Amino acid sequence: MNFKKFFEIGQAQGLEALELNYHAGRDLNISVFHGEVSQFSVADAKVIAARGIYNGKFGSASSEKIEPCTPAYLVEEIKENAKVNEEETPAIIFPGSKQYKRKNMFNPAIEAWSTEDKIALLLKIEDHLKKADSRISDVEEVQYSESMDESIKMNSFGLKLKEKRNYFVIYASVIVKDKGDTKTGYKIHLGNNPQEFDLDKFVAEVVKNAVSKLGGAPCKSKKYPVVLNPRVTASLLSAYMSNASAELVQKHTSLFEGKINQVVASKKITIIEDPLAKNVFYTYFDSEGVATYKKTFVDKGVLKQFAYNLGTAAKDGVESTGNGQQGGAKIGIGFFGLTIKPGRKSEDEVLGKIKEGVYLTEVQGLHAGLNPRSGNFSLQASGFMIRDGKLAEPVNLITVAGNLVDMFKNVKEVANNSELQLSSTNTPSILVSKLAISGK
Repeated sequence: MNFKKFFEIGQAQGLEALELNYHAGRDLNISVFHGEVSQFSVADAKVIAARGIYNGKFGSASSEKIEPCTPAYLVEEIKENAKVNEEETPAIIFPGSKQYKRKNMFNPAIEAWSTEDKIALLLKIEDHLKKADSRISDVEEVQYSESMDESIKMNSFGLKLKEKRNYFVIYASVIVKDKGDTKTGYKIHLGNNPQEFDLDKFVAEVVKNAVSKLGGAPCKSKKYPVVLNPRVTASLLSAYMSNASAELVQKHTSLFEGKINQVVASKKITIIEDPLAKNVFYTYFDSEGVATYKKTFVDKGVLKQFAYNLGTAAKDGVESTGNGQQGGAKIGIGFFGLTIKPGRKSEDEVLGKIKEGVYLTEVQGLHAGLNPRSGNFSLQASGFMIRDGKLAEPVNLITVAGNLVDMFKNVKEVANNSELQLSSTNTPSILVSKLAISGK
């Protein structure tokens, strides 16, 4: 497509400003089951999404067809969309930031890794899992998925930003049986360097995750000291930090409204957003073309700022924090690389001070079990008892309940075992002084 033509037609048609986003992606998915490839799919996609300002209103359009007539089609759709736009959000096309911190996060080694070798690795993982423990009754799935995304953002002010990234995920799950008890366990590896994948370590962790659940039962109902593992911490942190969205604050639906420079968490908690961290989620500009940067939202328990896109920033008379995130045709607010600053103690040291408590490894039902207006939650959970500073018997069929803000205020320790999650959140285990556990 002739990108220049799009801007020429738009200007001739009376559009005040224009933005064009080009995305090209490729996804590969391979699964093996019982020694054979059970799924193999490759999907290539290209899409052009455009926005423009017409008579002071935003209009948007997109197309998966990239043809000579596409520029004219996009401009006409933008105009028609703007005519029926009744939103009061200020229409802003961003000229560009003064400085961008670009890094190359594309690893050609992933594409150089042959499909045959990827399949051979999956089959080897499956074979090793079958032989790893006599209690493994079946290997449910071994899967490899790979994603490549290339994007270009341009606008009528001359801004042109490019980004290209790729990563892969290896997933495996097994079924274990012992004395009439059946459990499943899994492990996910996320990365963009094939040489960093350790097959033996991965297999051992899949087996450990499954076998450790055998014999699980509900614990006695009461309030316990609770340690959340990194994955559980991440899921609750994302829900908690949604309250730092300026959009929710302006709609008066945020639990953080009016709380700038006030205590919203324990002194042990410092929450940083680092979109420039060198990992697979690195991004140096947001969906509006604003440069991203490392920033602190909660400093030793004190709320320091809200997250803004261009529209919400204009309403409050401040600058965007680079948190604009595309959601369909609308630019909302999102976070890129939320991080809880790790503590100095290992997870074992954190556990060591607990005489009796619960260690949570999984929670379910966050969307249904969390009231965003109050912060109250009640979630199905599983994990292990903590006895005399050590992990003990597994527990399942339990419910953990509390309030998000109160929970983060009651964090007593933060471990140093940070893990990068698929959500881009990077979190360690945390110790909460008390949470209500319902079991038997």
